[in-house]
Amino acid sequence: MKHKYNILIVDDEEEVLSELKKSLDLEGYNVDTSFSAACALEKVKRNKYHIVLTDIIMPHMDGLELLREIKKYDPMTQMIMMTESSTMDKILNSLEYGANDYIVKPMITPEVVTNVIDYSVQKLERWRSAFVQIVQ
Repeated sequence: MKHKYNILIVDDEEEVLSELKKSLDLEGYNVDTSFSAACALEKVKRNKYHIVLTDIIMPHMDGLELLREIKKYDPMTQMIMMTESSTMDKILNSLEYGANDYIVKPMITPEVVTNVIDYSVQKLERWRSAFVQIVQ
């Protein structure tokens, strides 16, 4: 049931936002976008996002800082990081801070993103199912 999952895409490149939003909309997800990490953080505080897909390298507040702030606010949010291959140290840092997955640019195609998002949705479904079993 993809339609019940809210996804926020954060990137300072309008073309990336537009392409990813279009492909995830076609997959049936509820998709929102943000051009900056600071605006994304405000959106997260006002709305429930199950998955946040964010670039790591952005001006002002980077994706790592956004990751840390979102995890403080809602630790269950699935965080998927996007970055250039030359920033492997930042990818490792993001995984240490609680990122669930990453995609290396320029490998960010609609198909790759959809597969990574679908995997995160499966993980969320397993967690929800386990929680329901515990509560019952």
